[in-house]
Amino acid sequence: MRKTRLTRRDFLFGFRNRFSKADGAESSSLTNQRAKEADKLLKEGNFERAEKVFKELLKDRSDNLVARQKLAYCLYKTGKIVEAKKEFLTLKKMGIKSNFMCLYLGLCFAHEGKLKEAIETFKEFFDVTKPVLQRAINLQIALFDSNMANKEDMIKSIEEAILEQNKMDKVSI
Repeated sequence: MRKTRLTRRDFLFGFRNRFSKADGAESSSLTNQRAKEADKLLKEGNFERAEKVFKELLKDRSDNLVARQKLAYCLYKTGKIVEAKKEFLTLKKMGIKSNFMCLYLGLCFAHEGKLKEAIETFKEFFDVTKPVLQRAINLQIALFDSNMANKEDMIKSIEEAILEQNKMDKVSI
């Protein structure tokens, strides 16, 4: 059996980390309360207030990826497209890859009239359990490839598909 060898640095930082975790217990419960509050505001559709809470959460912990994604969504829903795109791109730089991010980052690009970037982002979306969304995205890709895509139609089509897919997901067994 091998013994692990501790350096002086490991020994000192081990104690520091142990004590800092004990101090952080109270602040983590406050963070959890604020996160629950923000999620409730998000469900109610109060995107402006939820945005403020998510920004506060990110001030405390900038590495909170869930809060960053929800903040980006709130920014998108309040029409702050440039800020939303910035947050989604930050997530992408951090190595986060999700279908949710692909949809809304693509929509941000579409709002800015950057259809090529929107299509490249939409191409990263793949989910066979979301046929309505997949079909709408594939249609927009085909329209773009045929030089028939336009900004307004792309945004409207994808947003309607998101709503329709959400309704289908709630009804399914």
